[in-house]
Amino acid sequence: MSIPIITNLMNYLDQSVTAYHAVINAENVLSAKGFQKLAEKEAWDLKPNCKYYMIRGESALAAWQMGDGTTAGVRLIGAHTDSPGLHLKPNAQYSKNDYIQLGVEVYGGPLLASWMDRDLSLAGRVILKDAGQLKIVPFRIDEVLLRVPQLAIHLNREVNDKGLILNKQKHLPPIFTLENLTGDPVDQDLVKILIAQTLQVKKIAIAGWQLECYDTQKANLSGLKQEFLVSGRIDNLTMCHAALNALTSEDYVSPQTSMIALFDNEEIGSSTQNGAASSFIRDIIQRVADTADSKHALQRSLANSVCISADGAHAVHPNYTEYHDPQHAVKLNRGPVIKVNANHRYATSAITSAMFEQLCEDVNIPVQHYIHKTDLPCGSTIGPITASGLGIPVVDVGNAMLSMHSIRETAGVDDHEMMIKVMQQFFTKEDVFSV
Repeated sequence: MSIPIITNLMNYLDQSVTAYHAVINAENVLSAKGFQKLAEKEAWDLKPNCKYYMIRGESALAAWQMGDGTTAGVRLIGAHTDSPGLHLKPNAQYSKNDYIQLGVEVYGGPLLASWMDRDLSLAGRVILKDAGQLKIVPFRIDEVLLRVPQLAIHLNREVNDKGLILNKQKHLPPIFTLENLTGDPVDQDLVKILIAQTLQVKKIAIAGWQLECYDTQKANLSGLKQEFLVSGRIDNLTMCHAALNALTSEDYVSPQTSMIALFDNEEIGSSTQNGAASSFIRDIIQRVADTADSKHALQRSLANSVCISADGAHAVHPNYTEYHDPQHAVKLNRGPVIKVNANHRYATSAITSAMFEQLCEDVNIPVQHYIHKTDLPCGSTIGPITASGLGIPVVDVGNAMLSMHSIRETAGVDDHEMMIKVMQQFFTKEDVFSV
C-alpha cells in the first residue's frame, strides 16, 4: 500500500461529494500539472505534446496530452463521476405531523436501506442571477443537516426476518427540522434561505439549484492490517482518481494522444449532454484529429484508437457466495479485474482482454477475470456505449469492491495503486496490441 496515494484518494473522495465537486477537484489537479483549459465554443489551436482539458456541463471532464504528431489515434480511459443517491425535488419542503421534511427522488439504483439512519447533508450546484447574467456556483454544507430515521423494531417486529421494505415516495424523505412550537406559519422557502445564508447572497439572487443528499462520514481505512478502504462513492470516483493520476503523475512523450474522459450520468444510462452516449468525446477526438493534414482524419484516428472503460467490479462476498460464479470469484487486493459478458453488457473482447493482460504483465501486476452469474441479470458500463458510439475496441475493467451502490462501499487499498500502474503503462507503451 502506498500511503500517499491512498491518502490522496481519500481526500478526493471526501471532497467530491457530487459529480460537480468531482470535476472541480479534478480540474484543480490538472491546472496544477500545467494542463490548459479550453472552452468548447471557441476555436482551438492544439499543439503536439501539449496538455489540455475541457469541461461540459460542470459535471463531465476530458483531459488529454496531445501526441507528438507521428501517429494518429487516442489512448482513452473512461470513467464516471456520478453515484446513486437521493436528489432533492424542486419543491422539496413540506410539513407532516409537525416535522418539516424534504421530498427526494431516487437517482440511479442505490441500496436504499443503506441511506437510513445516516448523517446526511446537502451539496450540488446553485444558479445565481448576477448583473442580469446567470452564474453557476458549487454548493456544499459540511454540517449534518438531514436524517432518514428507520421505524423502531417495536413497531415492525418482522423487519429482521422479512427484510426492510421501503416505499420510495413515503419512506425516504429526510427530516429537515421541526415546525415552530408557537404555531406561527412556517416559512415555505427554508431551502432557499439556507442556500442564501451559506453562499452569503440575497434570496432574490437565487435562480435555481440542483441539490442532492450525501453522507458526511469521511473515507477511512479498516481491517486488522488497514487493508480495506471504506467510503461513499468508491463507485466510481476511485477509477476517476486512478485515470487522473495515470495521466498527470509523470511527464512523457507519446506518439498517440493520451486522454481520460470522466462522464456524468452513467448510473441512469448515460443518455444526457454530459454522458458517454453524448457527442462529448467524439467532438474532442474530431478536433484532435483535425490537427492532422490528412484525408478522413477522424475515421483514421478512430481506427487507431482503443479505450479502457474503468468501473467497479463485484468482489466475492463471503456471506453470499451463492451469488457469484465460483470460477470467477474475484477478490480484494488481488489486482485489476477484466469484466466479460457474452451479451456485451461489458465491451471486452478476446483481443482487448489480451491487451489488458499484457499491460498487467508488463508492470508485474496480477489480473483477475469476472463474469456475472449466468442466472442473474448483468449490469453494464460506459464500455458498450463507447464501443458502439466511437467504433473502437474497448476493454471493461475495474477494481474489486463490496457493497456496490451502498452509501458506504468497501475496496482493497492495494488495488488502487496497481490499477494506476497499469493505466500508466497503457499511456506509455509503444504498441498496446503487441501481445
